[in-house]
Order: sequence, then C-alpha cells, then structure tokens
Amino acid sequence: MNGRFLARLLQGLALCLVSAFGLADTGTNEIPINKSFLVKAAIVNGCILGSGAADVTSYGSINFGQVSLLPSNVDVTSSSGAGSILLQCTPGTSLTIGLSAGLNTSNIAAGRFLIKGAETLRYQLYQDSGSTIWGNGSNGGTVKSLTFPAGSATVAYPVFARLFAVTPMPSAGIYSDTVTVTVTY
Repeated sequence: MNGRFLARLLQGLALCLVSAFGLADTGTNEIPINKSFLVKAAIVNGCILGSGAADVTSYGSINFGQVSLLPSNVDVTSSSGAGSILLQCTPGTSLTIGLSAGLNTSNIAAGRFLIKGAETLRYQLYQDSGSTIWGNGSNGGTVKSLTFPAGSATVAYPVFARLFAVTPMPSAGIYSDTVTVTVTY
C-alpha cells in the first residue's frame, strides 16, 4: 500500500502542478491589467533679467550725449540695450524693481552724481517723466511695485533720466556713475 499510495500521490501531485502551470499568467492571455502614474509640473514665481534665456550682466548705458554748455536740464528716456530694465517673469508675479543710489552718494533725494575725479554733475533717475524718484526704498527714492502681466514674454521698464543744469561748467571729460538694479519677487 505504501508503494502504490506513494506512486498515486506523486501522479496526483504532478497532475496538479501541470494544471497549476496551465492556469498561471504566462503574459499571453487577453486580460488587461491597468495601473496609472502621475505626470505634473510645478510653475513657481520667477524672473529673468533681460530678454534672453539667462540673466544679463548689464542693461547698457543711459547716455546724456555730448554737451559743451548745460544752461538747462537734459532729459532722456532709456531704451532696450540703453538702460531700460527688461524682465521675463512668471505671469502674476508680484515684484519690486529698485535702483541703487549709484557709487557717488548714499541719499538720492537731492540727486545722484556723475563724477570725473573730484568734479561732479548732478543727475536723477525717475520711474515716470520726472516726479517719482526711482530708488530702493531706503536711499531717498521709491521702488517700482508691480504685478507682471499675463500674456507678456518680455516687458521693458524705461528709466527716465535728467541731467541737471549747471553753471559754471566743470572741465571736459567723461563723467560716470554705476547704478545697480535689484528685482525682488
């Protein structure tokens, strides 16, 4: 009985194993198995200074031109590549644009200064055509506060500059200053 029983038991087990393998998922049946995964992107507030793919190192120069006398103020408005502040920001980003006092003064309420050696020419930078002094909020001028508009790729923010009349004229030469733009968002 033991030998026969054992032989039948082994035959039964073999039949069960063959049946089990026949019912196993071999990857050829037509039963679909579906699983999902998430695809997403997070848009965050941000800005690029300039119109290219990376921040610019300079917005160019605001040039009052060549003058031999300065009996009245000289007003100029910046343009792209010549002082205008170009920004690309995420639409709806709240931001401020501040301008430093330059290298030759700390308080701009009475003006900024172009220098050549010990000689100076007084000038000012404005957010508009001459009434809102553009500063950083702590140097005698105010920051420009705005929300970047939707549907805009690059926006140019002009700088209105005024070189004040002076008599007597200082000596001939190049007078300059460097102003730093700070964008905070």
